[in-house]
Amino acid sequence: MEENEREIVLIINMKYIFILSLITLFSFDVNDNKSNPYINYSLHISQAESFILKDNYSEALQHYKNAFSINIKPLAKNCFTAMQVAAIENDMHFFKKIVKKGFERGLLPEYLTKDTLILNFITVNKLEKHINSQFEISNKKYKKSINYPLLDSINKLSELDNKWKVYYIDSLSNFDLKNKEKYTNKYDSIVKNIVEDKLLPIIEKYGYPSERNINLEFVSNKSEFNYAFTNNRTKLILIHYYSFPRSNKLNERLKKEIFKGNLTSEHFAEIMDFQSKFSNIDEYYNEWHQTEDTNKFEAINKRRFEIGLLPFEEKNLKFKRGQKICKEKRENKNHKQVKLFYWCG
Repeated sequence: MEENEREIVLIINMKYIFILSLITLFSFDVNDNKSNPYINYSLHISQAESFILKDNYSEALQHYKNAFSINIKPLAKNCFTAMQVAAIENDMHFFKKIVKKGFERGLLPEYLTKDTLILNFITVNKLEKHINSQFEISNKKYKKSINYPLLDSINKLSELDNKWKVYYIDSLSNFDLKNKEKYTNKYDSIVKNIVEDKLLPIIEKYGYPSERNINLEFVSNKSEFNYAFTNNRTKLILIHYYSFPRSNKLNERLKKEIFKGNLTSEHFAEIMDFQSKFSNIDEYYNEWHQTEDTNKFEAINKRRFEIGLLPFEEKNLKFKRGQKICKEKRENKNHKQVKLFYWCG
């Protein structure tokens, strides 16, 4: 068989396997996961974003309404996107509801007024006074929800991890190549100690420390349009930890934190992808690092659905959408984009 013919067959097989995995996954309904509110929430958010990828904002809005009707703390970035969709669909009642929830989860008025879609809706409907008064009430609730001792502990661990990563991996390993292995091993032992002796006891006592039980971080990548609402500190420590060969002894402990609402599905999937890549453990979710082994696609998508994520091709579509938006922003200064907080988009 010629080389180009083999490539065509491979592409056909990949598409066939992916379609089969979709059929398998969507033989289940989102309502099958109602036994756990956090997984149900995540699935509705995932489906809302799937409709945004298709520019179907009315269906996306319905899934946001379903997600925010669940009695849990929503995530700030989901509140922001839901506001944008409500603005597009001109749904005043839902917009005000999500403004309240967003401020309760740490969003600030300036985040809203810097966004073209949201600012236009606020201006046209003369909502400036409502936004400011709602913030005064809701931000107090947000501040009361922060576990400040836990926040301080995680910040210190993050600073410790980053200090030694920069020193051994980003600096010495690059300038003293003869001793690179020594520096790598040194940092390996440091991050192992940070996770297994310091972070794990915190998780056991307080749950996985992230946005829902510490606070929100506004992260900007030197551009007013490339920003994120999240808290990545614990995730980054674990990504550094799993960038070395590790056993799977912590996997189930971390996975339980998804069902408690402390660890997001996306962050868990990203962490497990690092373990899969560097530890020869086949637990891929294809959220960050991806395997191209088509025989594993169906199992990967089943894993994803179990924790509230849609098939990994959705992630790839977000990336392609982000590339397109990057180009639009660079060439046409077009900033009226619904944020999925992935790449430029």
